[in-house]
Amino acid sequence: MNTIIKHIKIVACITVLCSSCNTIDYDDTNDNPNGPTDAVTSQLLTNALSSIPDIVVDETPILYMQHITEGQYPGSSRYSGLTYSYDSWYTGPLQDLNEIIAINSNPEIAEDYAIYGANANQIATAKTIRAYFLQYMTDRWGALPWSEAFMGIENPQPKFDTQESLYDFMFAEIEDVLSLIDHSASGPSGDILFDGDMDRWEAFANNLKMTMALRISHVNPSLAKTKFEEAVASGLLVTSNDDNIEYHYGTDDASDSPWMDNFRTREDYILSRTMVESLRENLDPRLFEYAAPARDSVSTVTNFPDAIDAGYVGAPNGNVNGNVPSYSFINNEIIYTPDYPSPIYTAAQIKFAMAEAAVNGWDVGGGDAATLYEEAVTASMEYWGVATEDITEYIAAHPYGGIEDIAYEKWVALYLNGPEAWAEWRRLDAPALVPSSYANDPRIPVRHAYDASIADNNAANYADMISFQGPDNLHTRLWWDIH
Repeated sequence: MNTIIKHIKIVACITVLCSSCNTIDYDDTNDNPNGPTDAVTSQLLTNALSSIPDIVVDETPILYMQHITEGQYPGSSRYSGLTYSYDSWYTGPLQDLNEIIAINSNPEIAEDYAIYGANANQIATAKTIRAYFLQYMTDRWGALPWSEAFMGIENPQPKFDTQESLYDFMFAEIEDVLSLIDHSASGPSGDILFDGDMDRWEAFANNLKMTMALRISHVNPSLAKTKFEEAVASGLLVTSNDDNIEYHYGTDDASDSPWMDNFRTREDYILSRTMVESLRENLDPRLFEYAAPARDSVSTVTNFPDAIDAGYVGAPNGNVNGNVPSYSFINNEIIYTPDYPSPIYTAAQIKFAMAEAAVNGWDVGGGDAATLYEEAVTASMEYWGVATEDITEYIAAHPYGGIEDIAYEKWVALYLNGPEAWAEWRRLDAPALVPSSYANDPRIPVRHAYDASIADNNAANYADMISFQGPDNLHTRLWWDIH
């Protein structure tokens, strides 16, 4: 009897289980009940824009450019990084922007997404910032997978597009952006940069266009001239500090400045001796705005009246500078203010570009190289809070004398804007920076090499890239770097 009862129980359990399986729907097992089921383009845009600090506070090129150096753990200031991966850009912000463009370009669903801003303006915004990211990437690595990228398993081994073709693509994108922007319609939601202000996005696009044009001025001067003059004619270039394009941070840990994060628990970065002594030698009042006095030492050399510069001490580039309080830190306001903004395009940067364009004989809308040079220096010093009389005195002592002066002053004005300072230094081959004597290979890098996995996983296209670009190392010059 016990055996019969056992068998009955087993059959009953099996019946219940089978019945349950027939009624349960497992289709949404992996769905997050608290997350969106469809793409939300406003969130995609916010996420993409939050990658801008990775560019404007990219410490590696800042160290290359000897604005700052490292304390007791020198790495990038010794050029120790040999390969760098671009994967996170493709799988992160670029993919977000591609999705925004694809959704708003799809006539079957675009209307549904207009709640996040006019479709054309969403596309224009995404294309603008995508071009900005792409310029940063190609000016860092050179050739990149692009025309065959983002295809997933359909093409896991994309070819590398030349840097020249990437610049052609970016120029075409910006022209498309400028034709798409609709000032009468709503801007994109999720825009943490300009809060949907399409006038500002049009200005961003034109300043990016001008920057790209100048970058290729040595290798394709005719195209550079055309694009530069178009940007000038737009009337939207940043020529006043009131119009500077900056990235503004929040005050919470999730959105505060990377500089504050860098100094929250450690003190790894100190002023480079190159920068400090350049400013001291030229009696440049920006010394007192860029840096804080050293806590534990004074300089053996002083140039300013009453030795007011004695407390400003730079460290040797790439040395193990273990006693960091003996050196000057970055201005306290920058590293200890959570929402201190980072510049993207400034009046000084644009005025120096216009001064160089005037040297080239391009139409800059008025003003010669000397005048624009003075306006650029003035804009830089005013941005940093230098007194008017000190600006006048400095310019009188350092009048415009040629492209070398533009290159030097641009290097100073781009303080802490590492990618842009690095690119312009490579393009102009000035000012003369002495590589760190502590580096195994005492040459300042002129590009970054690809992650080692590329050669293994995309061998044929990697070999083809080397055939037209050159060896994959830190010292192969990029397409536009020919001067």
